[in-house]
Amino acid sequence: MTRNMTALIGFVLLAGCSGGGGDSSTTSTAAPPPSPTAQPDMLTVIPQGILRGKANGQGQREILRAPNLLRSNVFVDEGNIVYQRNGQTLDIWTVRADGTGDHALLNTANDEFLQAVSWPWVIYSDDTSYKSLNAVTQGQFRLFNFSDARLQFTDARIIISEYSRISSQSFTGTDPLVYVDSIPDRYELPPPAIVADRLVYRRLTDDGLLTPVTFTTNLFSIPVLGGTTITLDGGQFYVSFAGALGSRVVYHRCQFGGGLAAGPCDVVSVNNDGTAPVVLASHPANEAVQGIVGDQVIIRRNLSGNDHLIAVPVTGGAERLLMTMTDNEFVQLTTTNLIVVTRPSGTWSLDLNGTLTKLGTVVGDSGFVAVGDSVCMNRVTAVWCMPLDGAGPQVKIADDGRVVGVL
Repeated sequence: MTRNMTALIGFVLLAGCSGGGGDSSTTSTAAPPPSPTAQPDMLTVIPQGILRGKANGQGQREILRAPNLLRSNVFVDEGNIVYQRNGQTLDIWTVRADGTGDHALLNTANDEFLQAVSWPWVIYSDDTSYKSLNAVTQGQFRLFNFSDARLQFTDARIIISEYSRISSQSFTGTDPLVYVDSIPDRYELPPPAIVADRLVYRRLTDDGLLTPVTFTTNLFSIPVLGGTTITLDGGQFYVSFAGALGSRVVYHRCQFGGGLAAGPCDVVSVNNDGTAPVVLASHPANEAVQGIVGDQVIIRRNLSGNDHLIAVPVTGGAERLLMTMTDNEFVQLTTTNLIVVTRPSGTWSLDLNGTLTKLGTVVGDSGFVAVGDSVCMNRVTAVWCMPLDGAGPQVKIADDGRVVGVL
């Protein structure tokens, strides 16, 4: 059984990446779009430990040297770093973001598997169960038996998603709530599952062998603190959560084909209590949500061999064409006011007016994250950053690393 919790896994989204076609957007040669003035520090895990510094490369310094740090299991929350060390046994440690106070939270003769952090609470598992540890008071509490669970958090509760059961409890293991528990059906939480004060989840109806067959899918919501379940989509389509803004839930809706989701697909928005549903895009072509910028849902539509990137208000309205895209152009990140796109020529930003600005020649392949007025990403294992306004140089932060936090 897998011991390390799988990171919050969303539903499979359509890539919508086929087709050719030229770029119909405007390439920026005038003033670049405004960028925020915030210059937060970033934390980058490297083979020797953890770096802290600016995305422009200034002030980068090693705040922790720990060659036995398990680089895939580092959490940053409220300026605190919690990480796993792989020595004689797997142990859990913490250090402040300024590099002080490095000490063991759990350092025993047994393996402890770090699962998640919602400071000051550290969630871990051993061979028998999940447990919580308060990093400030050192109080430890048993939560539930070991399972392949996925976790999300509110300020006061842990949301637990297992195969056919979704429940929650306090960080001390008290006040349990069961939202749904129904074998053989499978229930899934998207990330984030919590939209305003309600929990959004999906049901996939299976056969008696617990094997997905011709799917019947439904999308539901229920108050996090318990109450009446609302059906957001009745299951006549293959549906999957795509994003949220405020109390609005955005999801894909696809027709079936051979027992699986097939085109055409469209995009729907609805309040988390089931009211005011609206179809955002319903062209007879595959459509997939790429993110949300401001109050606009960004949708990639495959149409007659071309991919069109459009913006539609989250509550419905006229759509705007932002650009046409080729097979080698992809949306990698959406920020509060910009879209980050990779193209064969490099990394670009795109605003809601359809203006493209070249940020750098490095084409990232993973780990895209906004750091103040910059975007950072991985190219193979190297960490690169570049300003979102295109006005500064691209900077290599580390030859081998991964951004794990923004302070």
